[in-house]
Amino acid sequence: MVQKNITRLLKTEDGGPRFETIDNAKDAIKLAGRGPRPDLVNEFGFPAERVPALDIVTILAIGAGIDALRDAGIPLVMHYKTTTKGTQLPDRWKLPVEMQDDTGIIFASAFPAMPSLIEEMRKFYEYHTRVERLQELQALRSRMLLANDAGNNGTLDEIDRRIELLQAEIEREPYHFDRRFLFRVLSMGHSQFAEYIGARGPNTQINSACASTPFAISLASDWIQAGRCRRVIIVTSDDITNDNVLGWFGAGFLASGVAATDEAIEDAAIPFDRRRHGMIIGMGGAALVVESQDAVQERGLQPICEILSTVAANSAFHGSRLDINHIQEVMEKLISQAEARWGLNRYQIAPQTMFMSHETYTPARGGSASAEIYALRHVFGQSADQIVIANTKGYTGHAMATGIEDVVAVKALETGLVPPVANFREIDPELGQLNLSHGGSYPIRYALRLGAGFGSQISMTLLKWSPLPDGRHRNPGELGYGYRIVDRQAWNAWLRRLSGYDNPELEVVHRTLRIKDQGPAAKKFETSEPAQAQSAAGAGAAPVAATVAVAGAEPVAVAAAEPVAVAGAVAVKTSE
Repeated sequence: MVQKNITRLLKTEDGGPRFETIDNAKDAIKLAGRGPRPDLVNEFGFPAERVPALDIVTILAIGAGIDALRDAGIPLVMHYKTTTKGTQLPDRWKLPVEMQDDTGIIFASAFPAMPSLIEEMRKFYEYHTRVERLQELQALRSRMLLANDAGNNGTLDEIDRRIELLQAEIEREPYHFDRRFLFRVLSMGHSQFAEYIGARGPNTQINSACASTPFAISLASDWIQAGRCRRVIIVTSDDITNDNVLGWFGAGFLASGVAATDEAIEDAAIPFDRRRHGMIIGMGGAALVVESQDAVQERGLQPICEILSTVAANSAFHGSRLDINHIQEVMEKLISQAEARWGLNRYQIAPQTMFMSHETYTPARGGSASAEIYALRHVFGQSADQIVIANTKGYTGHAMATGIEDVVAVKALETGLVPPVANFREIDPELGQLNLSHGGSYPIRYALRLGAGFGSQISMTLLKWSPLPDGRHRNPGELGYGYRIVDRQAWNAWLRRLSGYDNPELEVVHRTLRIKDQGPAAKKFETSEPAQAQSAAGAGAAPVAATVAVAGAEPVAVAAAEPVAVAGAVAVKTSE
């Protein structure tokens, strides 16, 4: 970063910006949320021959998607191919035929494929730099020999030594253009995942910067209500903290004046604190399964929560600052829609609501905290103090478009557990006393999520918990979807129809939920054709009354990073 000659924007407390040139490593970024590269082959069962064509961002998205399908109770089944002799041979694991055409996928990412592009360029220029240096040294050696100027100081021996080292490096790391280049640098997380599981419904990638995941939830809801599909798997990921890209994107956030340069996490990761002065960038993958209400009920399951209202907008204001007034208007629209559609009262639901904030602990002027708190107080009045505020960036850093907060919002509703806000010590007089989460159990039934991103992007969602018939939350010790099977007869009938087996069995292999293969001979009947998705209006309901359910949500590879475990707080796990 120092070598890039960065001129950094500094935001002073009195609001007057100034610039300084970075010429020392002490002024560079020292903390970042970093994670390991998921092993798609051994951990997730992904075909080894396909992995080299995948960017790390795609790998994270696929891993999270596999986890979310398992958590949603959607199994893959073995498909068979018929040979020229009429025999059937195992082909591969995919979605059941019935679910393929009505399953859509949305891939949300702000920096898709950037790591692979920069890695390829780095390899190219490193190789040719070595070749050029070798040629220069060889030319210098020849001139010295021609001039009989080898000298007696060992200069020629040193040149020979360096030539030998360069030749070894060139031989050890030759450069050959990767024929899979286009597949590695195109944004293909959505299509790669669709190909892997056999999802043939609508399929796209979106980039609404760091508001991408709540916007994806809004788009998924629209697709389902328009009858384009019955379920949407939202896969989200970003990784700008790996070795290939951190020097560039870290420098970018440093130059823009929003990155912290502290050495101690507890001094930097301080959401809503008066001392907040710069964010920590992070990475990760997260996924959710959004399904129509009737599709979930058809499977005999109770969804985790319902999507009551969504809003996606742009403030048309500034590249990096938030328009506080417009964000208030967007939140007002979100809550007003929910009140009109579902008969809610904002003041009555406030004590049962968790606000999942976007707060990035950047400098106060133009930052997230002010915009969020002002919006809550504008929309909920004095009842805003009854809303519990949660934040995850104190543990993970800012994972860009990755929907860690969206998954945590769903899981908080499912379990009734809200993570604490990290490292809070000093009240900001401008924000006043806040109802920040201390961690643990809260009586929440609603989750209000705000996402904001560069370019004035703003998206919000309001979710409502779908309790079990006995009204209990999921016990944290209960894994997966099993506790949400409320109609065992419908569940078993659904599995028999999908598999064609009289007695289908479920298994989890490589973190993938599957219907255990019993061979084609065991099938007593053909699996059904893909169901035709119906729009809410076609099903006899008014579109404004349509609701969609979140059936499963899982993060992947968002922990195991240096700055995650902050000040004795709870770390985000890589999986259930």
